[in-house]
Amino acid sequence: MLFFLLLSVETGLSQNNSWIITIATGDTLSGCSLISLDGDSLRITWSGFPVSLPVESLRKLQYHRSSEFLRGAFYGSAAGAIVGTLVSAAGTGSESSVTTGGALGAVSGFAVGGLAAEYFSRDDRYDLQKYDVPEKKNIIGTLLSHSKLRRGEDIPK
Repeated sequence: MLFFLLLSVETGLSQNNSWIITIATGDTLSGCSLISLDGDSLRITWSGFPVSLPVESLRKLQYHRSSEFLRGAFYGSAAGAIVGTLVSAAGTGSESSVTTGGALGAVSGFAVGGLAAEYFSRDDRYDLQKYDVPEKKNIIGTLLSHSKLRRGEDIPK
């Protein structure tokens, strides 16, 4: 049963990562995927539709990650329960204290693991306003190569 809980946490949380793009007019496009850099245009998908944006119009890029709280809480609970059980068993050895130690470890592990995972899964933000077009293109090129590596595509040699 523990395996199926972990599987649902893994698949449910990892599917909502996307880009939020702010352009010169102040408009924000959310739920975007970066596709490629074509000359002076960034090709993206927005709401499932292909869109081409002039690089000079890009003001901010933000890689939004889905919440990792539940995944961290799951691992934290498991680790806390194991450590709490082992520490309690080594200390007194009575069955009730071992159970209590395991339960307290699971609860504290849930909170600590969840908060730590949420902290480390913050969004990446790129403020492009202060860069000219060639510098923006270099930054975007780097982001594109990293996003391809994350998806397991076209690993550069």
